[in-house]
Amino acid sequence: MKRTKLFIAGTDLGIFLLAVIPAFGQDHPRPDQGNAAPPKTDLTKPGPAQAFLTKLAGDYSRVIKFVGPAGAGMPPFSGTAKISVVLGGRFLLEESTDEVMGGEVEGLRLYGYNNATQQYEMTRMYTMSTGMTMMTGTSTDGGKTIHFVSATEASAKGAAPLHAEFRVISNDDFVVTLSTTGDDGKDAPFQSTEYTRKK
Repeated sequence: MKRTKLFIAGTDLGIFLLAVIPAFGQDHPRPDQGNAAPPKTDLTKPGPAQAFLTKLAGDYSRVIKFVGPAGAGMPPFSGTAKISVVLGGRFLLEESTDEVMGGEVEGLRLYGYNNATQQYEMTRMYTMSTGMTMMTGTSTDGGKTIHFVSATEASAKGAAPLHAEFRVISNDDFVVTLSTTGDDGKDAPFQSTEYTRKK
C-alpha cells in the first residue's frame, strides 16, 4: 500500500514538473533572445581570400635569379609553370619545370587560405629533395603581399627558418622571394622567381 502511494506521488511530481518547466522558461526569457548573433561564415567554403588567389590561375614563364653572396655571378635560369584552381576554388596548384645548371627540375607548390586559422598556407616540393616544406603566412593588403615562414622539422632542429615573400605585381605578374636569417640576424634573400603570364 505504501509503495502504491509512493508511485502515485512520484507520477504527480513528474506531471507537475512537465507543466512548470515550460512556464518557467516563458517567464524568464534567455538573455540572447532578441539579440541573436549573425550566422557564422561557413569555414569550409571559399571566400574573398581564395577568390583573389584564383585570379592567378594560368600558364606562366618563370625566371629564377639567385641573389645575395651565394648567388654572385650565377646566371638566371628559366622555366614554365602551370597554375590551376583545384578542389572547388579552395586551393591553387602550381606545377613547374625549370632548366637549372643543365638539368631539369620539376616542382609542385600548393597555395591556400585557411578560413579557420585566418592564415595563408603553402606546401613546396621539388625533385632536388624528398622533403616537403610547409609554410604559413600573413598579409596586411588582402593577399597582394604574403609573408610566409616555414614550419618544418629542420626549423625545429635549429636550422634557420625559410621565409618567402609572395608579391602580386599585376594580374599577369608576381614574384616569390626566398630568404633566411643571416649571421647578422637580418633577413637575407637568396632566390627570386619572377612569374609572367603567357599570352
